[in-house]
Amino acid sequence: MAVYEHPLHERARMLLRLESVFSQLQHEGNLRHALRPYNELLDFCGRPELRLDLILELERLGQSLALWAESPDVDESPLQAWQFRIEQHLKRLRERREPFGELLRHQEIIQLARGRMGVAGGLADCDLPLLAFWNQQPADRVRPLLERWEQSLELLQSSVDLILALLRDSCAWSAVEAPEGRYGSPLDPRRPPSLIRLDFTGSSDFYPKISGGIHRFHIQWLQWLDQSPARAIESTIAFQLGLSAL
Repeated sequence: MAVYEHPLHERARMLLRLESVFSQLQHEGNLRHALRPYNELLDFCGRPELRLDLILELERLGQSLALWAESPDVDESPLQAWQFRIEQHLKRLRERREPFGELLRHQEIIQLARGRMGVAGGLADCDLPLLAFWNQQPADRVRPLLERWEQSLELLQSSVDLILALLRDSCAWSAVEAPEGRYGSPLDPRRPPSLIRLDFTGSSDFYPKISGGIHRFHIQWLQWLDQSPARAIESTIAFQLGLSAL
């Protein structure tokens, strides 16, 4: 089963981008491979509105859950668990005074690599003697350094994970079909979803191109071709469509 996601506003797009960069850290086994994602995270951390965006999004989700709690049909136990997690993260974010990424900004190796990212092969040992030094250190010396960098962004990562987990968990799913490979639908601009999710169990050579905003979204299914540009599907495609309720 293939899963595809598309944000319907810029804050959700930022969260998905952050999640994508954080996921790269989980698969890095050495310092050289970690330098690019950490520099990308520094770019995010350089935005003065980052912490405020997280606070506003968590406050918005908390207010939505409070409205749900007034319904007699809602299961209170999972709802209260989400509310508790939101309150804990809001408390930590509001109390934080140090900007995200402050530790990374003072790491010489990250700053040196930052100036070489746009050069093909710019992270070669011959261009960065400090990186050559670290690449020859035993793993038990490199690992604590990377763990310290990761821990410095724990609040940012856990906040992103919490918001996206709640958006995904709130999705209402339906089975739909796309005649001639196309599907579109209007949205309620008063309560637009933040996230579109697609579950697809068909051909592994098909993928969706998704576009949209708060008023409407559109999906076009394409077929990947090895030696030429993707081709629009002209047959009916069945898939599962999920729209977040938040």
